[in-house]
Amino acid sequence: MTYAYVHPAHSGLLRGVSGCTTLEIMTSPATTLQQPWLVRHSPVYYGWLIWIVSSIAIMASTPGQSFSISLFIDHYIVEFGMDRTTISGLYGLGTFLGSLSLTWLGRQIDVRGNRLIMLIVTALFALSLMACSLISGPIPVFLSFLALRGLGQGSLGLTSTSAVAIWFERRRGWAIGLMMVGFSLMQGIYLPWLHSYIETYGWRQTWVVLGLAVGAIMLPLIWWIIRDKPEDLGLLPDGKPAPTPDELLRMPGGQSLTLRQAQRTAIFWVFVFGRVVCAAFPTGLIFHQVSIFSQVGHNAQVAAETFALAMVLTAVATVFGGWFLDRIPPGIALALQMFSLGALCVSAMLMTELWLLVIYALSVALVFGFGNVFDGAVWISVFGRQHQGAIRGFTTTLLIAGTSLGPILLGFSYDYFGSYQPMLWLGAGLSLIALVMSLIVRRPRLVSS
Repeated sequence: MTYAYVHPAHSGLLRGVSGCTTLEIMTSPATTLQQPWLVRHSPVYYGWLIWIVSSIAIMASTPGQSFSISLFIDHYIVEFGMDRTTISGLYGLGTFLGSLSLTWLGRQIDVRGNRLIMLIVTALFALSLMACSLISGPIPVFLSFLALRGLGQGSLGLTSTSAVAIWFERRRGWAIGLMMVGFSLMQGIYLPWLHSYIETYGWRQTWVVLGLAVGAIMLPLIWWIIRDKPEDLGLLPDGKPAPTPDELLRMPGGQSLTLRQAQRTAIFWVFVFGRVVCAAFPTGLIFHQVSIFSQVGHNAQVAAETFALAMVLTAVATVFGGWFLDRIPPGIALALQMFSLGALCVSAMLMTELWLLVIYALSVALVFGFGNVFDGAVWISVFGRQHQGAIRGFTTTLLIAGTSLGPILLGFSYDYFGSYQPMLWLGAGLSLIALVMSLIVRRPRLVSS
């Protein structure tokens, strides 16, 4: 991918017109770019400061993730008299409806930039967390799911990974992989703390503490540090040196596909199908993990320990995945995820022995580790940089819709068949179909102008 770039020190404005065969050079007065103090004095490429804040933002989205909300579910069931199918349905519907705004949000990122959108999303998310302390019945439970999933997992996750993706190119997969490492390792500390805090102080106070923490930590960091793209500050992705005027003349404009153009390609829908399946079944397994582990003879403590092991392995898989996905075709990257998902669904039915618990944890790690990097890096590398907000907003909508479907499918399987196995076999079959399709499909060719 290449860029038509204007450096503030140059007196000419170079414009690469996508779809044209020539570059137009238009003269204009020299511009002076006012860089923020942090940019001028940063000892490293400023993209790494963006990376740090985005990494913290990903961690701040944790209260909106399934593994956090799952710790509140049994309290809701007992206090509000709901069965597992009902609360799974409310969770799924709230998750799905919360995701519908993400295509629009992605377009706003393209037009208005990450900084403004991230500030608004974070403020609304913090307020929503505190409002969860006021839940009083099934309808407020549904509204809380709608807000937490749409703003936390969806919107805050989208803006955070998009911010990193726009500041890195050659090292994009590695940078996003490292960002997700901290997110994975954090769970080993956060989840035991969250469980203990809920049991000690109650779930209502826990929501208030989470909301205050997100707002107090994230809003100042986003305001002070986040900037929309490197070109706005006279920089280039990856910290590459600014081009000379002669180099500018030799730089062709790079083509990015719009969302509508991407939707006309086979690879787009194969990737969407694979990622939705990867979102649905692991989310369902986490949402019902205590019940699933009990069906194979393990208590809640074993479930928590296995999940903690999975998060440590996810950190390792994410680092490896970030490095690996920068070097392999995207179809192979998806195929590896689908193989891991098939192993996860099968091992969830068989994990009666210690070594099978390890296989289960490793499968979780590979699905999440490769998936985290895939969503942050592969879409932009396959379809281009210019419209990544709209493309990732649309795909994230479908991805979160998948996460809403998984808990419902597994909850239905348990309530009507007395077992999770029918839906787990379905997950294994769908992962095989997606694996084969990912090996056949070809990526589009982005033509340079």
